[in-house]
Amino acid sequence: MAQALPDSAAPSVAHAAVAGVEQELRRLADPVDKGECAPALVYDTIRASGLLAALVPVDRGGMGLSFAEYTSMLCALGSANGSAALGFNMHNVALGSLFEADPADLGGAGRAFREWVVHEVVERGALFASGVSEPATGARLQGIATVYRNVGDRVVLDGHKSFVSLAGVADYYVVSARPADGDDFEVSHFVVAASDPGVSFADEWNGIALRGTSTAQLTMRSTEIPRDRLFLGVEGMSLFKTIREPHWMAAGYLGAYLGLATAIVEVAGAHLDADQRRRTDSAAVAQFGEMVVALEATRSLVQRAAAAVVTRRSQTSTNKLVYAAKHHLGQTAQHLASDAVRLIGSAAMAADKPMQRLLREVQFCAIMPAKPHHCLDYVGKASLGENMLDVRNQNW
Repeated sequence: MAQALPDSAAPSVAHAAVAGVEQELRRLADPVDKGECAPALVYDTIRASGLLAALVPVDRGGMGLSFAEYTSMLCALGSANGSAALGFNMHNVALGSLFEADPADLGGAGRAFREWVVHEVVERGALFASGVSEPATGARLQGIATVYRNVGDRVVLDGHKSFVSLAGVADYYVVSARPADGDDFEVSHFVVAASDPGVSFADEWNGIALRGTSTAQLTMRSTEIPRDRLFLGVEGMSLFKTIREPHWMAAGYLGAYLGLATAIVEVAGAHLDADQRRRTDSAAVAQFGEMVVALEATRSLVQRAAAAVVTRRSQTSTNKLVYAAKHHLGQTAQHLASDAVRLIGSAAMAADKPMQRLLREVQFCAIMPAKPHHCLDYVGKASLGENMLDVRNQNW
C-alpha cells in the first residue's frame, strides 16, 4: 500500500520524480522519433517513476497535484521529451475531472468508480488513455457515431475512435458514446480495457512527428463491459461537463507544448552561445531576446489560466483564459519555431540534432483541440457577454 504524502510535500515529490526520469526521456526522444525503439519504453519509464498517480489525492497514495502544479510538471517533461509529455497527458486527461470532483458529490456509484480507478493506478500501476476523437467529428462530443446500449448490468459499445494516443500501450481507454436510441446531447464516458472482447487497434498512425504518443485507431465491436465502468457513475453528463469545465479537453496538454516551446528557445540559445562570432552580433542577440520575451509572455498566460482553474473552476472568465492561453501558446510556438530556424540557419535542420524534431512536433499545437478558430470564437463570444453555458454557443 502506497504511503500518503503531506499535502505540502506533493509538488516536491513530483519534481523529484520528473528529475529522476528527465534524462532517460531525453535520451529516448530521438530513437523513438526515428522508429529505432518502441514508445512503450517511454511509458515503462513513467510507470516506474510513480508519476501515473500525479493527480490521485495524497490521502489515497498519490501526489495530489492541482491543475496548475500539473501544468508546470508537464512543462518540465515536455522540455525533455515533448512526445512523451503529450502521450502521458492523455492518461491525466482521462482521469483529471474525476479527482477534481468532491467525493461527497459523486453518489454511491461515482465513489465506487473513483475507488476502482485509484486502486488500478496506485496499486497496479495502470495506465489510462482518452479515446474521444472520431473520423467525422474530431474531438467534438456532439454528433459522435459511437453508441452504447444498456443490457441489464452490462453496457455494450460499438464505435470507431481515431487518433487514440497510447493505443496498445495503455491498460484502459476512456471513450465517449451516446445512447443508441437517445438524444445526441446525452453523451457519456465509459472505461474499456485493452483486453475487453471486441476491442482492436489499427496500425500506428504514420505522422511526421509524435511517434512517441503511440497513436492509432481504436474499434469497439459489440464490446461488453460492466456497467460500473461508467465514468463518474452518471449517464449523459459528459457534454455539459466539458462545456462547463473545458480545461482538460481544451488545454490539458498546455504544459507539454510550453515545454516544447521552452526547448526550442533553449536549443537556439545554446547554439548562439556556442558561436562566438554571432554571440557578439547585436542583431542576433536581439532576435534571441525577442524569442525569450515571447516565450515568457505565453508562459505567464498559461500559468495564469492554470491558476484560475484551481481557484475558480467552471467560471466563464476562467474558461476564457484557458482558450486564450491555448490559442496564444499555439501561435507563439509556431513563431518561435520559425525564429529559431532564422537564428540558427541550416544547422537547425540537421538530422542528428534535436531542433528538427522540435520543429515538427510543435506544429501539432494548432491541430489539437481546441483549434485556433474555436478558441477565438469562445473568447470573442464570452467577451461580448454571450451565455457560454448554452450548448448552442459551443463547438464541443
